[in-house]
Amino acid sequence: MSGFHSGFHADDGAYETYARQVDPLGDDVRQAGSRHLAPHMTVGFSDMGHESGFSGAYGARMRSLQERLHALGGGWHQVGEAARRTQGNFAAVEEEHGDALRRLR
Repeated sequence: MSGFHSGFHADDGAYETYARQVDPLGDDVRQAGSRHLAPHMTVGFSDMGHESGFSGAYGARMRSLQERLHALGGGWHQVGEAARRTQGNFAAVEEEHGDALRRLR
């Protein structure tokens, strides 16, 4: 059976490489909220804007968007962690299958 490979195969380190590529995306998304939305949370409006509630509603919407971006960035980090766990699980299964095939020889 030398050289024969059947079934699912993943290149060594593929999951870890993917995780390292995904991690910065999560950071970028989180930073985008701080960089682009935070400055707009306290935008000054006219007295009428304050009295009508527009200023408060606008600030609340910017905070909500920032929170969503923060959560989305965290989701990207979770994808990276899942890839790392998958690499470990895949390696364990490959080892187990290799041991079973060696015992059958």
